[in-house]
Amino acid sequence: MTNATQEVRIVVADDHPVVLTAISDYLDSLPGFRVVAKAASGAGLIDALRDAGCELIITDFSMQGDVDDEDGLRLVCRLRRLYPDTPVIVFTMVTNGGILHQLTQLGVAGLVGKDEPIPALGEVCRRALAEPGTALSARIAERLAREGSTVDEFQRTQPLSPRELEVVRLFALGLSVTEIAKRLNRSVTTIATQKRAAMRKLHLESNAELIRYAGEQGFA
Repeated sequence: MTNATQEVRIVVADDHPVVLTAISDYLDSLPGFRVVAKAASGAGLIDALRDAGCELIITDFSMQGDVDDEDGLRLVCRLRRLYPDTPVIVFTMVTNGGILHQLTQLGVAGLVGKDEPIPALGEVCRRALAEPGTALSARIAERLAREGSTVDEFQRTQPLSPRELEVVRLFALGLSVTEIAKRLNRSVTTIATQKRAAMRKLHLESNAELIRYAGEQGFA
């Protein structure tokens, strides 16, 4: 945490240039905040964090980088491992309750929906720096409350494991099983098995049904 006289240095990552610029300009306009580095991919974010010290990380969840780039739960896990004392805020279009619950379990400092007014991001940033736990924007809080306030409650109705959730998300984004295996550093056989398991649990019989389900359930 920082005191009132210190500037909070922020590193921001988003794969959409317009969004990245808008977030950065907004944060720079807030008293006490300064964006010191920007990145357009998971790999770019890791590089930026090596070069620039910061007190706050803000990242998109789904970023379309190279096939072997990192995003999603894998990227957040890495950030939490490399920078355990630096708050991470996820700014995302994802509304799937399973993924949002997993992010809170990973210990992110804040969750904000991209469909919310941008001042919601500033509010969550300030709360994340001042309060323990995960600061939730209004719409994210509403979504989680609707689907179960704890992971145990949610898992009663959500059958997919964290790894299956990530495989379904990446498949819905257009990655092949081989590309998902490369990105997640797992074997092709493992990814294919997890994809089949997810489809079986969801009672889906085709790739088209899986992609439609992912879209309807807010995976991307």
